[in-house]
Amino acid sequence: MKPSRKFLSLPIISLSEGQHIGYVKGLVIDASTKSLAALVIDPKGFFKDQRIIPYGKVVSVGDDAITIDKGGHVEKSASLPEILSLIKEKLSIIGTRVITQSGKTLGIAEEYYIDPETGAITQIEISGGKLEGLLNGKALLQAEYISTIGQDVIVTQKGSEVHLAAADKGISDSFKSILHSTSHLASETTHSIGKYFKKDKAIEINPVNPEIFESEIASSNEQSEDTASTSADSTERTDIAAQPLENTSIENSDVAESSPITKEPLG
Repeated sequence: MKPSRKFLSLPIISLSEGQHIGYVKGLVIDASTKSLAALVIDPKGFFKDQRIIPYGKVVSVGDDAITIDKGGHVEKSASLPEILSLIKEKLSIIGTRVITQSGKTLGIAEEYYIDPETGAITQIEISGGKLEGLLNGKALLQAEYISTIGQDVIVTQKGSEVHLAAADKGISDSFKSILHSTSHLASETTHSIGKYFKKDKAIEINPVNPEIFESEIASSNEQSEDTASTSADSTERTDIAAQPLENTSIENSDVAESSPITKEPLG
């Protein structure tokens, strides 16, 4: 499928003459068939006045050019009255409001996709409206659920909102995964903090890894018991050291009396 914007400004090449005829200026939409009716050629191209190419005459739509069999397939719009009437209707899907038959607004059509081989519109991309904050703000709706393509509103079938699909599932799924991980982490951290306050210990909280947090609590409890035991032993030793030595002066006095110093003259 090819977005409509990719058609615009592509060069038109005729295969039989090998000529660059012009560029795609616009797309003519047939609302009744929900498909492209013709391509409008830029008047600044090969022809001086506006010309069109019925989409049935397109051979292929490539990334760099659109090819047709011969230049004779390029015609004046006046020579094709059915297509001319569609041009005068000026239908434009992009920028048109999308509502359901039950009157529910789905949003605004930002783009539509085309099957290059047939010109059929396959799906439209919608944003805003009911989609705000949902599916990353953009969604796709298959063309089979479109009832009417009008000048002011695109009408879809009743209940078609349930058929909306995320325009970018990868981002949506990643966002959901992040939310799930964040919620799980918050739950684990809250559980660990509850244990922390029950034990009334001043432990540094590690919210990134609750398991480390719980091991720190157990380690802290063991350290607290060791500290209490060491403190008790230290207090007992301090009490013993602080006790005064009894009869110290008497013992010193006895020693002094039993060991008199005798001075004798030198011979």
